Amino acid sequence: MGKKSLHSGEAEEALAAKIRQLEDELARLNDRDIRHRYAMEASSDGLWDWNLLTNKIYFSRSYLRMLGYDYEELPGNLDTLRDYFVHPDDLDNMLSEYQAAIDNNRDSLQLQLRMLHRDGSEIWVLSKAKFFEPDHKGHPTRCVGVNTNINDFMDAREELVSAHAQADLASKTKSEFLARISHEIRTPMNAIIGIGYLLNDTKLDEQQQSYLTSMNSAADSLLQIINQLLDFSKIEAGRVILEHAHFDLDQLFEKISRLFEISALHKSVSIVYDIKPDVPRFLRGDASRLSQILGHLIGNAFQYSNTNQVLVRVRRRAHNAKQVMLEFTVEDKGLGMTEEKLAHIKERLVFNINSNEHEKHTYGLGICSHLVHLMQGDFNIDSHLNKGCKVTFSASFERSHLGEKTLVNHPRDLNNIRTLIVDDNSIARTIIASTARSIHLQVDEIDNPISAIERIRQADNLGQPYHFVLLDYRMPNMNGLQLTGLIKSDRSLKHKPRVFLISAYHRDEISNTDPNAILVDEFLSKPVSESRLFDAISQAIGREQFLQDLSPELTSADDTLALLENTHLLIAEDNVVNQQVIRGILKKKKIITTIAANGIEALKLLENNSDVFDAILMDLEMPEMDGIEATRRIRAGQLRTNNQQQDIPIIAVTAQAMRGDRERCLAAGMNGYLSKPVNPELLYTTLADILRKKKITHQNPQS
Repeated sequence: MGKKSLHSGEAEEALAAKIRQLEDELARLNDRDIRHRYAMEASSDGLWDWNLLTNKIYFSRSYLRMLGYDYEELPGNLDTLRDYFVHPDDLDNMLSEYQAAIDNNRDSLQLQLRMLHRDGSEIWVLSKAKFFEPDHKGHPTRCVGVNTNINDFMDAREELVSAHAQADLASKTKSEFLARISHEIRTPMNAIIGIGYLLNDTKLDEQQQSYLTSMNSAADSLLQIINQLLDFSKIEAGRVILEHAHFDLDQLFEKISRLFEISALHKSVSIVYDIKPDVPRFLRGDASRLSQILGHLIGNAFQYSNTNQVLVRVRRRAHNAKQVMLEFTVEDKGLGMTEEKLAHIKERLVFNINSNEHEKHTYGLGICSHLVHLMQGDFNIDSHLNKGCKVTFSASFERSHLGEKTLVNHPRDLNNIRTLIVDDNSIARTIIASTARSIHLQVDEIDNPISAIERIRQADNLGQPYHFVLLDYRMPNMNGLQLTGLIKSDRSLKHKPRVFLISAYHRDEISNTDPNAILVDEFLSKPVSESRLFDAISQAIGREQFLQDLSPELTSADDTLALLENTHLLIAEDNVVNQQVIRGILKKKKIITTIAANGIEALKLLENNSDVFDAILMDLEMPEMDGIEATRRIRAGQLRTNNQQQDIPIIAVTAQAMRGDRERCLAAGMNGYLSKPVNPELLYTTLADILRKKKITHQNPQS
């Protein structure tokens, strides 16, 4: 009995302990439930729990409060969600998104949708949901989620979209303004430069010639300023237009040499060019942009590297049937940069309108890099402290029929022509010697003028005289002109060589300062390319029978002049001054011209003229009918008579300079594109190229 009572007491104590434990757990769960309820009440987000089998939905008080409803005012089910809460325009999309998530066994879903407040206003929410309790097929039976009010975010996004639209409109307006201002400025500039070009061929006294030179220089400077002024806005808006015209690479480098070497005499700077033999002299592309890039890089080298010599290399990187990729290197051996400085500059090789004043050179490099990429090339800078800087970039150009061929079949055999190269600069001397050897001249080199005169005498005494001496103008102790005087006045020489002076100067620029200038047989402008040296040597040989016997001719001259003579062009141009300029330029090549003041007149002349025009120079902006519309009608065969003019070559001539202009011309069926002010030589070469293609097409109609 006592033992039984003992066991009964222990059981009661155990039961009491168990009850206390359950009460504690219940209290803990109750506290957690209260905290959870309080958190839900305090939250601005709406919580919900959806039973996918019964479509019963629990909406938290914060959920209902967000929509303006009181708790338990509406039943918690899918009908309430569908009929009261979700915006009708978003309902179908929301339900299809949830159904797709369920069918694909996804574990979560997130979407933006509109809900309706009790007062009728719209509320944007971000709804995040998680799926739980899958059935035997793996499909969830329960979905729990939270809705967050994102009205402020959507309003901000709407404002951003509106601001972006306004910015696009402003950009478009700015682009239209740039196109108009470019046209308005370039049209009178074309007249100024063109008339100056024509005046240069008239009889002028010394004072008039001086005035004309100053006017042409000022006009060119103004045009360059206009182009640079428009560049900043164009690059920023992504509307830089690359020209697509023939140009002479030798002339481009010649202008760069004159810009730096003549304008910076006090620094005695020197630019050495290494142009590989397979680099074409004539190309199709944007010469002004290429010149802008090279000029900036060379200027940077002189300004920041504390050096007076810059090496410019050009080689052909790749080519195909239509294009050639050239690689340009601008290198100096000056101060160079630290790794940190170089890394900083590379980071900033992006156009940035907000660049600081002290970062102007970096800003300029950004523009250069941008232009290079437009030319389908790449841009790279390499530098080491006290070892100089090297900038390498590539650019793609189209081949040109005018001079794409390098000198493979030489008009003259120069193997018997002996030449002496005199230059104190070893790099420049080696490059020029290599160029001379590439056209098969027999070449010797020497590094100072005193030794040169002795070498010339020795060769003459041995019966192996030099036929040509190529001298650098700038040499220490004795310059090229002084050496020329010694050679020409040396009575001991039985055969005096022809002296070519290599300089950035022209003959007339130094003839007044040194009487020896009249003794120079030929002035060679830098760079001395293969084709330029060959032309100069051939012309000198052509003036002396003895040299002609040593180097017989192999091929005939170019047919460009024959292509242009007596051709009949139709000029569609409404500006009277520009009509006069174009006619004057073309008349110099014996080209016959007929004028039309607008597109309608051009069409009438094509219909009624008994003669067939060889080509049309078509201005784009003309009253009554512009050049684009006139071209479309010609190509569509809409001429009432004389439909043989349907395939006539048409060259656009325009003052526009914005993106899409060239594409519009090509789409209309034009064959070429020239921008004002019209460059005469570019006009001749473009016209000759198109006429040459026309001639080949007529000879091979099935090709």
